[in-house]
Formats: sequence, C-alpha cells, structure tokens
Amino acid sequence: RILRFEEILRKFSCHTIMNIHLKSLQDRPWNDAHVKKVVDLIDAFDARGHVYFMTENDVLQAQLARLAPGIPRCMGHDHRRPGEIVERAIASGCQMVQFFRPHVDRAAVERAHAAGLRCNLFSANDPSEAERYFAMGIDTVLADDYLTVSSATGVR
Repeated sequence: RILRFEEILRKFSCHTIMNIHLKSLQDRPWNDAHVKKVVDLIDAFDARGHVYFMTENDVLQAQLARLAPGIPRCMGHDHRRPGEIVERAIASGCQMVQFFRPHVDRAAVERAHAAGLRCNLFSANDPSEAERYFAMGIDTVLADDYLTVSSATGVR
C-alpha cells in the first residue's frame, strides 16, 4: 500500500529529518494549490524544523522559494548538467545540494561549502564507500540502511 504524506507526517513528524523530494517533468512548476497543500500539512504537524524540500527542477525551486520561504531547499542532481549543481543551488537560494554519485568530487564539495551550502550525497550503502564520501567533506550520506552505515562509520 502506498502511504499518504499525511500518514508519514503523523508517524515521523519531529522525530526525524525528512528530505521531501518533489518531482516534476520537464522543468514545470507544480500547481500552486498543491504546493500549498504540502506546506499546510507540514505546518499542521509542526514539522518545519524537521523537513526540507529537494528537487532538481529550477522552476520548482523558484516556486518553493515563493510559496514556502521558511522551509529549507536542496538543489538536486540534474543529469543534463551535473557539473552545475553548486552554481544552480546558489542561484536558486538553496541551503543544500544533493550530489548524485558518481558526479561529485572534492572540488564541488569545497565550492558548495565555501558558499555556505550543506552537502548531501545520494547514495552510499556500503560503509567503506560512505567513509570515502565523508572524508571528501560530504555532510550527509543518504543510505537505504542508515543503521549499518551509521554504525560502521560512527557518523550520526
């Protein structure tokens, strides 16, 4: 069964940080009413301090900045222009970038950090691989099995 966003918020709100990945085809925005509904649900569960939006869509980034200015945003990897993620995040006023392996190197992480951006990586499920990314300066490694990676790397 597919859970509704409200059910996820009801169970996990304020107990974990939620990377809310919003997708849209061909650089299109969402309907404003749909974005507002997502924001209203976040607010209904008092979760603003525990969520951030992630999308690779620059048009949707601008829409989120306009409709949900108090919710942090993360620029995602765009396969059409992988080397531009840091510059796109800066231009969009994001607080984070979410690199996609193997399209990340130390220089990109350093550019992001110099601009005040936190760096996520999607994804590393092998602890030794995660350690290499942490050594590169990645702040957060997304993993399918958080406990295995966290326990092996000592990173929380």
